[in-house]
Amino acid sequence: MWCQLLLWPLDWFCCLCFAETVTVDPQTGSLLLPDKWGDIHIADLLPDGTYALQPRPMAQLGPGRILGNRLDADGNLILCDVLKGLLRLNTTTGALESLSSRVSSSSQLTPDTPVFYANSLDIAANGSVYFTSSSDILPARARDGSYDTGFAWVLNNFRGIPRGRVLVYHPHTRQTHVVAAGFYYSDGIVVSEDGSYLLVVETDALRVVKIWLRGEKAGQREIVVDSLPGLPAGLSKASDGNYWVSMTVPVPPYSRYLSPILLRAFISWSPRSWRPPVKVWGAVLKISPEGEMLQLLLDPDGSRVATASAATEHNGRLFLGSIMGGPFVSFVNLAGIQHHTANATNSAGAKAAASKASNWGRVGGWSLHEQQDLWGQRATGRTRKL
Repeated sequence: MWCQLLLWPLDWFCCLCFAETVTVDPQTGSLLLPDKWGDIHIADLLPDGTYALQPRPMAQLGPGRILGNRLDADGNLILCDVLKGLLRLNTTTGALESLSSRVSSSSQLTPDTPVFYANSLDIAANGSVYFTSSSDILPARARDGSYDTGFAWVLNNFRGIPRGRVLVYHPHTRQTHVVAAGFYYSDGIVVSEDGSYLLVVETDALRVVKIWLRGEKAGQREIVVDSLPGLPAGLSKASDGNYWVSMTVPVPPYSRYLSPILLRAFISWSPRSWRPPVKVWGAVLKISPEGEMLQLLLDPDGSRVATASAATEHNGRLFLGSIMGGPFVSFVNLAGIQHHTANATNSAGAKAAASKASNWGRVGGWSLHEQQDLWGQRATGRTRKL
């Protein structure tokens, strides 16, 4: 069942707005929620299983926009800020520290360069922080005072140049190195449990890429999942050893006509009211480490969950961030979901499974979408070298 936690206290000056990611404190069950104003909110877990937003933000981080965040082993909140780079917030004192805003000169790739548009992160067992730098186009300040990451993405997407990077910050040496470069908007990232590889979302290429860190394939990249039906954004670990991929919106059908660079330039700088509309949905896909698609959670019209940008699983609930959400956080009760399986290489089987779903706004499973490639020959065994 899709649910929404209304997190809007009586004091409207503390309204939660656009929480793109949700971090759960494993000790208390509280939710840590960054919003588009640079505030970090806390929603306390109540005895009845609901949440209450604290009347004031835990911290106000000033200009910038917080996207990805994780708690480290010491309970500090590690943050990706699109302007300031990699940050660490002491959740007890509120002290903020800059960890990385520039690549170290000792890096083999792009040494001594600024860290632009830090987006998502994950923390390895040894404390190293792997994070993505999506683009070299920084978000501009919008009329409402927030930083418009959406328009920066549009410019990067229509430019069509792979400027995304994957970086690692080593806390013991305080050095930042580039692990890999040349991504079409690198976004969500996770480190495998054994630390042997990374999975990285490449949003504009509609795929998830594996980067080997150790072993015979160290340094190599492989495509794990491609031809996704929506724009992938977040990536996180599932409790069963698999991974959740959140997809913000379906791939627009007109995207196939956007190859001329002059047309892309015109659309990117045109008023928003002139741009073609984009369908809204809520979609999260579970994949295996090998790229097999296992389960799709879908709200086809976005009435309960829309533009899911990140997914965080905790105690049977899947919390969803959103790039266009209101003063609430959506979640899915995984235990109440009716699982529908189908042979991913058989469109008829997929249709049969989809037809058995009584209400796709409330249950999860397989669905066909508009993109039939999801059920084609690339649906299983997708891992291949770039």
